[in-house]
Amino acid sequence: MNHTASTLTGPQLAALAKIACGVEAGGVAVLCGPAGVGKTTALERLAADGRFAADEPPIQDVATWLSTAGDLPPIVLADDAHLASEHDLARLLARATSRRPAAAVILAGQGRLFTLVSRDRRIEQAVRIRAALLPGSLADTAAIVTAASAAGPRFAEEAVVAIHEIAGGVPGDVIRLAALAAMVAGTSADGVVTADDVEAVHRRLVLTAA
Repeated sequence: MNHTASTLTGPQLAALAKIACGVEAGGVAVLCGPAGVGKTTALERLAADGRFAADEPPIQDVATWLSTAGDLPPIVLADDAHLASEHDLARLLARATSRRPAAAVILAGQGRLFTLVSRDRRIEQAVRIRAALLPGSLADTAAIVTAASAAGPRFAEEAVVAIHEIAGGVPGDVIRLAALAAMVAGTSADGVVTADDVEAVHRRLVLTAA
């Protein structure tokens, strides 16, 4: 069950628009959000946008970018940047600005990333755009489930509500829970995913994690 570009959530689309402005402005753009909310998905959509680079740039962590030989590409997409040190972030920025013309740097990561950026004055001054990626709405959850289940069992309306409430609107969790519930419903007579199916899967996940 894939989260396709056509089912980007409202928050993902808004964050993507801000980050795209950051690429056009140059310098550094920072995208922050909790795990599973769609930061990598937004980076993948940006990488595929032919307006910014002739060749699709790779999405790598900061350490991999620092180990890359030669000049950096016009756009540096650094995922999981919250796992890097402020020293490594500064090194990446120095390499990006030494390029002619300077490379635009997109740093994506969890909440700690904002703190890391603020610790180094050079990085903070280079940041042009800050975007926070938040969980989606019930409508976003419904769109993801509908698109992903097009070739599978139908989800009852109350099942979508249950998925949204349990997953908290986080796309990664929505996809995982919906996929598991679809597997359960696939063995039933009518093949319809109900709220009871979703709750049953959730209870199993909680017990497994305990």
